[in-house]
Amino acid sequence: MRHEGDGVAKAMAAPFQSVSNKARSSVAYSKSALHINGRYVELDDFNAPADPITPQGRSAASKPSRNKFYFPNTLWSRFFALIGIFETLFTVGIETWVFISVSRRFDEDDNNVGTLRLRSFLGLYIFALLYELALSYDALKRRNTFQLVGLCLCNFGLFVYGIVQMREIRETISGLSISEAAGELLWKHYRIELILIPVFIGVCTILMIFVTWRLRAENSWIIYQSMSADLQMNRRYFTYQVYIALLKFDFFFIFGTQLQVILAMNDFKDSDFILQVAMIPVSIVILILGARFCRLEKKKSLIVVMIFKLVIAASFVLVIRQTYSSSKSNNLAYFKVSLTLFSGLAVLLLGITIVNMVFCMVNFGKGLKEHINHSDKKKQTPDPEYQGSVAGKQRFVLT
Repeated sequence: MRHEGDGVAKAMAAPFQSVSNKARSSVAYSKSALHINGRYVELDDFNAPADPITPQGRSAASKPSRNKFYFPNTLWSRFFALIGIFETLFTVGIETWVFISVSRRFDEDDNNVGTLRLRSFLGLYIFALLYELALSYDALKRRNTFQLVGLCLCNFGLFVYGIVQMREIRETISGLSISEAAGELLWKHYRIELILIPVFIGVCTILMIFVTWRLRAENSWIIYQSMSADLQMNRRYFTYQVYIALLKFDFFFIFGTQLQVILAMNDFKDSDFILQVAMIPVSIVILILGARFCRLEKKKSLIVVMIFKLVIAASFVLVIRQTYSSSKSNNLAYFKVSLTLFSGLAVLLLGITIVNMVFCMVNFGKGLKEHINHSDKKKQTPDPEYQGSVAGKQRFVLT
Protein backbone atom coordinates (compact mmCIF):
# COMPACT_ATOMS: atom_id res chain seq x y z
CA MET A 1 0.00 0.00 0.00
CA ARG A 2 2.82 2.35 0.80
CA HIS A 3 4.46 1.73 -2.57
CA GLU A 4 1.17 2.28 -4.36
CA GLY A 5 0.62 5.58 -2.51
CA ASP A 6 4.12 6.74 -3.47
CA GLY A 7 3.42 5.92 -7.08
CA VAL A 8 0.17 7.86 -7.11
CA ALA A 9 1.86 10.84 -5.47
CA LYS A 10 4.64 10.79 -8.06
CA ALA A 11 2.14 10.59 -10.91
CA MET A 12 0.14 13.53 -9.58
CA ALA A 13 3.28 15.60 -8.97
CA ALA A 14 4.69 15.02 -12.48
CA PRO A 15 2.71 17.79 -14.26
CA PHE A 16 3.67 20.31 -11.63
CA GLN A 17 7.33 19.31 -11.83
CA SER A 18 7.33 19.83 -15.59
CA VAL A 19 5.78 23.29 -15.15
CA SER A 20 8.28 24.19 -12.46
CA ASN A 21 11.21 23.07 -14.60
CA LYS A 22 10.09 25.37 -17.42
CA ALA A 23 9.65 28.33 -15.09
CA ARG A 24 12.86 27.77 -13.14
CA SER A 25 14.95 29.77 -15.61
CA SER A 26 12.93 32.98 -15.15
CA VAL A 27 11.44 32.88 -11.63
CA ALA A 28 12.68 31.91 -8.17
CA TYR A 29 11.14 29.52 -5.71
CA SER A 30 10.37 30.64 -2.20
CA LYS A 31 11.07 28.48 0.79
CA SER A 32 9.01 25.37 1.17
CA ALA A 33 6.39 25.20 3.93
CA LEU A 34 3.86 22.76 5.33
CA HIS A 35 0.19 23.11 4.34
CA ILE A 36 -2.86 21.43 5.80
CA ASN A 37 -3.46 19.51 2.56
CA GLY A 38 0.16 18.53 2.10
CA ARG A 39 3.46 20.03 0.97
CA TYR A 40 3.27 23.12 -1.28
CA VAL A 41 5.72 25.42 -3.05
CA GLU A 42 4.99 29.16 -3.22
CA LEU A 43 5.87 30.71 -6.56
CA ASP A 44 6.85 34.41 -6.51
CA ASP A 45 4.95 36.66 -8.88
CA PHE A 46 6.91 38.01 -11.84
CA ASN A 47 6.36 41.61 -10.72
CA ALA A 48 6.99 41.06 -7.03
CA PRO A 49 10.12 43.00 -6.02
CA ALA A 50 12.76 41.16 -4.05
CA ASP A 51 13.43 44.20 -1.84
CA PRO A 52 13.57 44.06 1.93
CA ILE A 53 10.47 45.24 3.78
CA THR A 54 10.92 48.14 6.16
CA PRO A 55 9.19 48.24 9.57
CA GLN A 56 6.67 50.70 8.13
CA GLY A 57 5.46 48.00 5.74
CA ARG A 58 6.84 49.12 2.38
CA SER A 59 9.88 48.03 0.43
CA ALA A 60 13.14 49.91 0.74
CA ALA A 61 13.34 50.39 -3.05
CA SER A 62 10.05 52.28 -3.10
CA LYS A 63 11.35 54.75 -0.55
CA PRO A 64 12.30 58.04 -2.22
CA SER A 65 15.98 58.81 -2.05
CA ARG A 66 16.86 61.87 -0.02
CA ASN A 67 20.17 62.36 -1.75
CA LYS A 68 19.40 63.58 -5.24
CA PHE A 69 23.04 64.29 -6.10
CA TYR A 70 24.33 61.84 -8.68
CA PHE A 71 27.66 60.16 -8.12
CA PRO A 72 29.17 57.89 -10.82
CA ASN A 73 28.66 54.32 -9.63
CA THR A 74 30.56 52.28 -12.24
CA LEU A 75 34.23 52.01 -13.13
CA TRP A 76 33.96 53.59 -16.57
CA SER A 77 31.60 56.38 -15.51
CA ARG A 78 34.03 57.34 -12.75
CA PHE A 79 36.91 57.22 -15.20
CA PHE A 80 35.04 59.52 -17.61
CA ALA A 81 34.25 61.93 -14.77
CA LEU A 82 37.90 62.02 -13.64
CA ILE A 83 39.08 62.76 -17.19
CA GLY A 84 36.68 65.70 -17.43
CA ILE A 85 37.65 67.08 -14.00
CA PHE A 86 41.43 66.88 -14.58
CA GLU A 87 41.11 68.33 -18.09
CA THR A 88 39.03 71.26 -16.83
CA LEU A 89 41.28 72.03 -13.86
CA PHE A 90 44.45 71.96 -15.97
CA THR A 91 43.23 73.93 -18.99
CA VAL A 92 41.04 76.43 -17.13
CA GLY A 93 43.92 77.11 -14.75
CA ILE A 94 46.29 77.98 -17.62
CA GLU A 95 43.67 79.97 -19.56
CA THR A 96 42.73 81.96 -16.45
CA TRP A 97 46.36 82.80 -15.76
CA VAL A 98 46.88 83.96 -19.35
CA PHE A 99 43.60 85.92 -19.25
CA ILE A 100 44.52 87.81 -16.04
CA SER A 101 48.11 88.41 -17.16
CA VAL A 102 47.11 89.74 -20.59
CA SER A 103 44.38 91.93 -19.11
CA ARG A 104 46.79 93.56 -16.65
CA ARG A 105 49.40 94.10 -19.34
CA PHE A 106 47.09 95.77 -21.88
CA ASP A 107 44.56 97.52 -19.62
CA GLU A 108 46.15 100.93 -20.23
CA ASP A 109 46.33 100.42 -23.99
CA ASP A 110 44.04 102.50 -26.23
CA ASN A 111 43.31 99.61 -28.60
CA ASN A 112 40.14 98.35 -26.92
CA VAL A 113 39.10 96.18 -29.87
CA GLY A 114 42.35 94.22 -29.80
CA THR A 115 42.10 93.71 -26.04
CA LEU A 116 38.51 92.56 -26.37
CA ARG A 117 39.57 90.13 -29.07
CA LEU A 118 42.11 88.54 -26.74
CA ARG A 119 39.66 88.37 -23.88
CA SER A 120 36.96 86.86 -26.08
CA PHE A 121 39.29 84.04 -27.20
CA LEU A 122 40.34 83.20 -23.65
CA GLY A 123 36.93 83.79 -22.06
CA LEU A 124 35.07 81.60 -24.58
CA TYR A 125 37.60 78.82 -24.12
CA ILE A 126 37.16 78.90 -20.34
CA PHE A 127 33.37 78.94 -20.71
CA ALA A 128 33.52 76.02 -23.19
CA LEU A 129 35.54 73.88 -20.78
CA LEU A 130 33.27 74.59 -17.82
CA TYR A 131 30.13 74.01 -19.89
CA GLU A 132 31.57 70.74 -21.22
CA LEU A 133 32.21 69.57 -17.66
CA ALA A 134 28.56 70.34 -16.77
CA LEU A 135 27.39 68.42 -19.85
CA SER A 136 29.60 65.48 -18.86
CA TYR A 137 27.90 65.28 -15.48
CA ASP A 138 24.48 65.53 -17.13
CA ALA A 139 25.32 62.84 -19.71
CA LEU A 140 26.55 60.41 -17.06
CA LYS A 141 23.53 61.05 -14.87
CA ARG A 142 21.03 60.53 -17.70
CA ARG A 143 23.11 57.78 -19.36
CA ASN A 144 22.83 59.57 -22.69
CA THR A 145 25.29 57.80 -25.01
CA PHE A 146 24.75 60.24 -27.86
CA GLN A 147 25.59 63.14 -25.57
CA LEU A 148 28.81 61.38 -24.55
CA VAL A 149 29.71 60.99 -28.23
CA GLY A 150 28.91 64.67 -28.73
CA LEU A 151 31.24 65.54 -25.87
CA CYS A 152 34.05 63.61 -27.56
CA LEU A 153 33.45 65.60 -30.75
CA CYS A 154 33.26 68.82 -28.75
CA ASN A 155 36.54 67.97 -27.05
CA PHE A 156 38.13 67.41 -30.43
CA GLY A 157 36.77 70.82 -31.47
CA LEU A 158 38.43 72.36 -28.42
CA PHE A 159 41.67 70.68 -29.47
CA VAL A 160 41.42 72.30 -32.92
CA TYR A 161 40.35 75.64 -31.43
CA GLY A 162 43.33 75.50 -29.05
CA ILE A 163 45.68 75.31 -32.06
CA VAL A 164 43.85 78.16 -33.82
CA GLN A 165 43.86 80.16 -30.60
CA MET A 166 47.66 80.14 -30.46
CA ARG A 167 47.94 81.80 -33.87
CA GLU A 168 45.21 84.33 -33.11
CA ILE A 169 46.68 85.30 -29.74
CA ARG A 170 50.16 85.65 -31.23
CA GLU A 171 48.90 87.97 -33.97
CA THR A 172 46.86 90.02 -31.50
CA ILE A 173 49.77 90.38 -29.08
CA SER A 174 52.04 91.50 -31.94
CA GLY A 175 49.46 94.10 -33.00
CA LEU A 176 49.06 95.45 -29.47
CA SER A 177 52.79 95.59 -28.68
CA ILE A 178 54.97 98.63 -29.31
CA SER A 179 57.22 96.81 -31.76
CA GLU A 180 57.50 93.45 -33.42
CA ALA A 181 60.41 92.47 -31.17
CA ALA A 182 58.41 93.34 -28.06
CA GLY A 183 55.51 91.29 -29.37
CA GLU A 184 57.73 88.24 -29.96
CA LEU A 185 59.24 88.59 -26.49
CA LEU A 186 55.79 88.74 -24.91
CA TRP A 187 54.59 85.78 -26.99
CA LYS A 188 57.45 83.62 -25.69
CA HIS A 189 56.18 84.37 -22.18
CA TYR A 190 52.90 82.52 -22.92
CA ARG A 191 53.97 80.12 -25.68
CA ILE A 192 54.75 76.99 -23.66
CA GLU A 193 51.51 77.16 -21.64
CA LEU A 194 49.37 77.73 -24.74
CA ILE A 195 51.05 74.80 -26.51
CA LEU A 196 50.40 72.50 -23.54
CA ILE A 197 46.64 73.13 -23.73
CA PRO A 198 45.92 71.41 -27.10
CA VAL A 199 48.40 68.63 -26.27
CA PHE A 200 46.65 67.84 -23.00
CA ILE A 201 43.18 68.12 -24.55
CA GLY A 202 44.23 65.82 -27.41
CA VAL A 203 45.31 63.11 -24.95
CA CYS A 204 42.08 63.52 -22.96
CA THR A 205 40.04 63.25 -26.18
CA ILE A 206 41.58 59.87 -26.99
CA LEU A 207 40.85 58.62 -23.48
CA MET A 208 37.28 59.95 -23.61
CA ILE A 209 36.60 58.14 -26.89
CA PHE A 210 37.76 54.81 -25.41
CA VAL A 211 35.75 55.26 -22.20
CA THR A 212 32.64 56.30 -24.15
CA TRP A 213 32.90 53.09 -26.17
CA ARG A 214 32.89 51.11 -22.91
CA LEU A 215 30.04 53.15 -21.45
CA ARG A 216 27.94 52.50 -24.55
CA ALA A 217 27.47 48.87 -23.53
CA GLU A 218 26.48 49.80 -19.97
CA ASN A 219 23.94 52.40 -21.08
CA SER A 220 22.48 50.13 -23.77
CA TRP A 221 21.86 47.37 -21.21
CA ILE A 222 20.13 49.75 -18.77
CA ILE A 223 17.90 51.14 -21.53
CA TYR A 224 17.13 47.55 -22.58
CA GLN A 225 16.09 46.74 -19.01
CA SER A 226 13.78 49.74 -19.00
CA MET A 227 12.35 49.28 -22.51
CA SER A 228 12.42 45.46 -22.58
CA ALA A 229 12.91 44.04 -26.09
CA ASP A 230 10.76 46.61 -27.93
CA LEU A 231 13.11 47.67 -30.72
CA GLN A 232 10.71 50.32 -32.03
CA MET A 233 10.48 51.97 -28.62
CA ASN A 234 14.26 51.85 -28.30
CA ARG A 235 14.60 53.70 -31.60
CA ARG A 236 12.05 56.33 -30.53
CA TYR A 237 13.84 56.84 -27.23
CA PHE A 238 17.19 57.15 -28.99
CA THR A 239 15.74 59.83 -31.30
CA TYR A 240 14.49 61.72 -28.25
CA GLN A 241 17.89 61.46 -26.56
CA VAL A 242 19.62 62.81 -29.68
CA TYR A 243 17.21 65.76 -29.78
CA ILE A 244 17.75 66.68 -26.11
CA ALA A 245 21.54 66.44 -26.50
CA LEU A 246 21.47 68.65 -29.61
CA LEU A 247 19.57 71.35 -27.71
CA LYS A 248 22.33 71.47 -25.09
CA PHE A 249 25.06 71.88 -27.71
CA ASP A 250 22.93 74.46 -29.55
CA PHE A 251 22.92 76.65 -26.45
CA PHE A 252 26.71 76.82 -26.28
CA PHE A 253 27.24 77.84 -29.91
CA ILE A 254 24.30 80.28 -29.89
CA PHE A 255 25.60 81.93 -26.73
CA GLY A 256 29.20 82.00 -28.02
CA THR A 257 28.16 83.61 -31.31
CA GLN A 258 25.94 86.22 -29.67
CA LEU A 259 28.62 87.10 -27.12
CA GLN A 260 31.21 87.80 -29.82
CA VAL A 261 28.73 89.91 -31.79
CA ILE A 262 27.98 91.98 -28.66
CA LEU A 263 31.69 92.47 -27.94
CA ALA A 264 32.23 93.74 -31.48
CA MET A 265 29.64 96.52 -31.04
CA ASN A 266 30.79 99.81 -29.52
CA ASP A 267 27.51 101.71 -29.40
CA PHE A 268 25.54 100.39 -26.45
CA LYS A 269 22.50 102.53 -27.37
CA ASP A 270 22.29 101.19 -30.90
CA SER A 271 19.12 99.23 -31.76
CA ASP A 272 21.20 96.39 -33.22
CA PHE A 273 23.09 96.06 -29.93
CA ILE A 274 19.85 95.92 -27.92
CA LEU A 275 18.46 93.34 -30.34
CA GLN A 276 21.53 91.13 -30.05
CA VAL A 277 21.47 91.31 -26.24
CA ALA A 278 17.77 90.42 -26.19
CA MET A 279 18.37 87.40 -28.43
CA ILE A 280 20.39 85.60 -25.73
CA PRO A 281 17.54 85.13 -23.19
CA VAL A 282 15.04 84.59 -26.01
CA SER A 283 17.23 81.79 -27.44
CA ILE A 284 17.55 80.17 -24.02
CA VAL A 285 13.77 80.24 -23.53
CA ILE A 286 13.23 78.79 -27.03
CA LEU A 287 15.59 75.88 -26.30
CA ILE A 288 13.94 75.15 -22.94
CA LEU A 289 10.47 75.23 -24.47
CA GLY A 290 11.67 73.00 -27.31
CA ALA A 291 12.66 70.32 -24.81
CA ARG A 292 9.48 70.78 -22.76
CA PHE A 293 7.07 70.61 -25.69
CA CYS A 294 8.80 67.53 -27.10
CA ARG A 295 8.51 65.78 -23.75
CA LEU A 296 4.79 66.61 -23.54
CA GLU A 297 4.28 65.88 -27.28
CA LYS A 298 2.81 69.31 -28.11
CA LYS A 299 3.07 69.29 -31.89
CA LYS A 300 1.67 72.78 -32.64
CA SER A 301 3.81 74.42 -29.96
CA LEU A 302 6.86 72.59 -31.26
CA ILE A 303 6.20 73.92 -34.77
CA VAL A 304 6.26 77.48 -33.35
CA VAL A 305 9.60 76.68 -31.69
CA MET A 306 10.87 75.39 -35.02
CA ILE A 307 10.01 78.70 -36.72
CA PHE A 308 11.94 80.64 -34.05
CA LYS A 309 14.95 78.36 -34.56
CA LEU A 310 14.87 79.05 -38.28
CA VAL A 311 14.88 82.79 -37.52
CA ILE A 312 17.91 82.37 -35.23
CA ALA A 313 19.74 80.36 -37.89
CA ALA A 314 18.96 83.05 -40.51
CA SER A 315 20.32 85.77 -38.21
CA PHE A 316 23.61 83.85 -37.88
CA VAL A 317 23.87 83.59 -41.66
CA LEU A 318 23.60 87.39 -41.76
CA VAL A 319 26.33 87.62 -39.12
CA ILE A 320 28.67 85.56 -41.31
CA ARG A 321 27.85 87.79 -44.27
CA GLN A 322 28.56 90.97 -42.28
CA THR A 323 31.82 89.51 -40.96
CA TYR A 324 33.23 89.28 -44.49
CA SER A 325 31.78 92.58 -45.75
CA SER A 326 34.20 95.32 -46.89
CA SER A 327 32.80 98.04 -44.62
CA LYS A 328 35.54 99.89 -42.73
CA SER A 329 33.34 100.37 -39.68
CA ASN A 330 32.77 96.64 -39.41
CA ASN A 331 34.29 95.45 -36.12
CA LEU A 332 33.13 91.89 -36.70
CA ALA A 333 36.18 91.38 -38.92
CA TYR A 334 38.37 91.38 -35.79
CA PHE A 335 36.59 88.18 -34.70
CA LYS A 336 36.57 86.64 -38.17
CA VAL A 337 38.07 83.22 -37.34
CA SER A 338 36.25 82.47 -34.09
CA LEU A 339 32.97 84.09 -35.18
CA THR A 340 32.91 82.10 -38.42
CA LEU A 341 33.59 78.90 -36.49
CA PHE A 342 30.91 79.51 -33.88
CA SER A 343 28.19 80.89 -36.17
CA GLY A 344 28.81 78.21 -38.82
CA LEU A 345 28.56 75.39 -36.27
CA ALA A 346 25.49 77.04 -34.72
CA VAL A 347 23.69 77.10 -38.09
CA LEU A 348 24.70 73.48 -38.78
CA LEU A 349 23.53 72.24 -35.37
CA LEU A 350 20.28 74.18 -35.58
CA GLY A 351 19.59 72.56 -38.96
CA ILE A 352 20.28 69.08 -37.57
CA THR A 353 18.13 69.86 -34.52
CA ILE A 354 15.18 70.90 -36.70
CA VAL A 355 15.44 67.70 -38.76
CA ASN A 356 15.60 65.62 -35.59
CA MET A 357 12.62 67.55 -34.22
CA VAL A 358 10.58 66.39 -37.21
CA PHE A 359 11.49 62.76 -36.44
CA CYS A 360 10.43 63.27 -32.82
CA MET A 361 7.05 64.67 -33.93
CA VAL A 362 6.52 61.61 -36.13
CA ASN A 363 6.93 59.46 -32.99
CA PHE A 364 4.26 61.38 -31.04
CA GLY A 365 1.35 59.30 -29.78
CA LYS A 366 3.22 55.99 -29.89
CA GLY A 367 3.82 55.41 -26.17
CA LEU A 368 7.13 57.20 -25.65
CA LYS A 369 5.57 60.03 -23.63
CA GLU A 370 4.29 57.64 -20.98
CA HIS A 371 7.66 55.95 -20.69
CA ILE A 372 9.61 59.22 -20.36
CA ASN A 373 7.24 60.78 -17.83
CA HIS A 374 6.89 57.68 -15.67
CA SER A 375 10.24 55.91 -16.08
CA ASP A 376 11.38 56.94 -12.61
CA LYS A 377 8.24 55.46 -11.03
CA LYS A 378 8.52 52.08 -12.69
CA LYS A 379 9.73 49.14 -10.63
CA GLN A 380 12.46 47.01 -12.08
CA THR A 381 11.53 43.35 -12.42
CA PRO A 382 13.90 40.45 -11.55
CA ASP A 383 13.87 39.35 -15.20
CA PRO A 384 14.07 42.29 -17.68
CA GLU A 385 12.90 40.11 -20.55
CA TYR A 386 9.51 39.51 -18.98
CA GLN A 387 6.99 42.14 -17.88
CA GLY A 388 4.25 40.38 -15.91
CA SER A 389 0.93 41.86 -14.90
CA VAL A 390 -0.57 39.30 -12.49
CA ALA A 391 -0.95 40.55 -8.93
CA GLY A 392 -0.25 38.48 -5.87
CA LYS A 393 1.40 35.12 -5.52
CA GLN A 394 0.44 31.75 -6.92
CA ARG A 395 0.53 28.54 -4.93
CA PHE A 396 0.93 25.04 -6.25
CA VAL A 397 -0.14 22.39 -3.76
CA LEU A 398 1.68 19.07 -4.02
CA THR A 399 -0.09 16.21 -2.34
